[in-house]
Order: sequence, then C-alpha cells, then structure tokens
Amino acid sequence: MKRWLRAAALAVCVAILPGCWDQANIENLTLSLSVGLDLDEKDHLVVYMAAPVFSKEAKKKNEVYGFRSKTIRTSRNKFDSVVSALTVGGKSQILFLGKRLTERADWFPLTDVFLRDGKQTVNSKVVLVDGRVSDVIHHYPKDKPRLSLHLTRLLDKNNRRNFTVRTTIQKLIDQRYEKGMTISLSELKLNKELEVTGTALLDTKGKYKGSLNQQESALLLILQRRTVEEVPFNIHIPQERKSGVFASDIVSFNAGTEKVKIKTAYHQGKFRFDADIHLSGALTQRLFPFDFSKKGRELEAVIEKQLEGQFSDLLKKCQSLKVDPVGFGIFARAYQYKAYKQAQERWADVFAEADVNVKVKLTLKSSGATK
Repeated sequence: MKRWLRAAALAVCVAILPGCWDQANIENLTLSLSVGLDLDEKDHLVVYMAAPVFSKEAKKKNEVYGFRSKTIRTSRNKFDSVVSALTVGGKSQILFLGKRLTERADWFPLTDVFLRDGKQTVNSKVVLVDGRVSDVIHHYPKDKPRLSLHLTRLLDKNNRRNFTVRTTIQKLIDQRYEKGMTISLSELKLNKELEVTGTALLDTKGKYKGSLNQQESALLLILQRRTVEEVPFNIHIPQERKSGVFASDIVSFNAGTEKVKIKTAYHQGKFRFDADIHLSGALTQRLFPFDFSKKGRELEAVIEKQLEGQFSDLLKKCQSLKVDPVGFGIFARAYQYKAYKQAQERWADVFAEADVNVKVKLTLKSSGATK
C-alpha cells in the first residue's frame, strides 16, 4: 500500500512540474533586443528592430529592419514577414526614441503596448537619440560587442558615474502620469562613436523641451537623491589667477551626498522651495598653492558659493523650460496639499513662477594623499 501511495505522489509531482513540450530553440527565435521609434522626412512613424542572428552560416551576426507603421504592435506582422524566426518582443533591452518624434506631443500613447501586452517587458532602458534612430541602430562598431550589449553597458556606466539618469519604460510611464514631476531620459548622440551626452527633459505630455549636459545631469541626480557613486567636480577658484597656457585655478574633488532636504512653503499665491544640500568628499586635484590645514574652511566656502550658483542655474533653466524633473511638485503635494491641488493640472506653469533657493554645505574631509 505504501508503495502505491509513493508512486501516486510521485506521479502527481511529475504531472504538475513544467515540461519541455513547448520548448523553443534559440535558433528559431528572433530576439528584438533593440527597438526604435522615429519619424521619417514625411512625418510617418518608423519602427526599427535589431536582433542577433544565431546561425553559423550567417556572415552578419545582427539583423536590423525598419518599417513604416501606425503602431508598434502592427509593425510586428511586418517583421515576421521578413525574418526567418519567430519574433519575440519580451527580451528588449533598449527603446530608442528619435528627437524628432519627441518634439511632437502626441507620441506617448504608442507606449501603451508595453503595459497592455503581458509578453512585453517594461525594464528596457529608454534613450532619446539626438539625431536619426536609423543611424544609431545600424551602427556596427568593430571593436565593441553587439549594439544592445554595448549600449546597455555604456548607459549603466554613465549612470553609475552620475552623468545621466536611468529611465526604464516603467519609470517613463510613471513619470508621465505623475503630475508632480516631468520626464527625464538619457540622451545619446552618434558622432564617430556613440556618446551619452547627458539628459533630455520632456514636459508633462512627453514633448521634448531641452537637454542637460553631463555636469548638469549630476546636479539633477543629487537633487533627485539618485546618485550612485561620488560625483566628480571641477571648480574654478576666482581668487587664483591663471598664468601660462594651463589652467591653474582649478580644484577638483569627489563629493558624496549626505543629505538633501527640501522645504516647501506657499505665500500670496506663490510656492517657495528651499533646498539644503550637504556634500562631503576629498580633494583629488589642486593646481595652485594653498595651505589646506589652515584655510580649509575658506576653500570650502568658495566652492559652496560656486556650487550654489550651478544649482541655481540648473533650476532656472528647468523653470524657463517649464519642466520639473526633480519632482518639486511631489513635495508641494505632501506639505502644501490644499494649494497644490488647485495647481496640479498646470503644475509646470506654476513651478516656473515659484521661488527656488539652494544652500550648499560642503565638508572636505582631506586634501588628498599629499600636502
């Protein structure tokens, strides 16, 4: 009897285990690792797909196709008509958005397929291309791995160095429907090589408004409290004169974010935000004579003033573009809800008129390994 019970239990376990009846060999699949959206010269939507080729006979190890289409989903039928293997969209690693596409405010509904179709992925990195998507997706660097792998590593490295933000499809959609902030994406440009130039800023509807360079992107990440590693800074000290052909008035240091506190107030129909930022780090370069042990606080005060100016310029730029990538609206909703509720539908315009002040506190813990 015990043997029969054991055999029955074993049969049940085997029956409920996933089998291999629906297995698919990788040679029979077209994995669209990169997807691109752009407009052609006649403003028609063009959907691009790049996929690796798993075949010993194939000379090219990557295939790229681009088709005019009304939506991303309908383009899949066209891809299936030209590729020899079954198209699989759930493995995408990068979504390219052409700058010309994002300059229109009606492109965002195209992303509906990523949330509605359960076979799609929402973890792909989203990149805005300053130029044509076709140039990037057809780029074959000879000394680099496959494009999707190379770009994934490139974006991860630049985010780790705080040179750009990290935005997935899920985060893109979250930012789009979050009324208290606007969208920020990594920005890419193809010159001779693929280069991450900084961060692209989009408004509440997803329309491109402007860009931040790498240094401005680092400041944005500090305000967002999303820095990964220490942020490198190169600051010109006004008191130190330049002499000769080399810049001798620069001090460099790596700073980590210890605290970012944003206070919110509302008075006479206007919001006010006070951002207190505490950074700490160590000098990595000093090109002029200076007694750090005796005048270290003086140097910190000069750098603090320079940093406050950089943060203020960044926020003024965002206000002039009527975007809020930091998410000041989220703080307004948390601490000034009554006033924010009346302004939430036009938050970008309200934030553009707000008073935003930044105070930086810097602590240099050392002057480096040498005097």
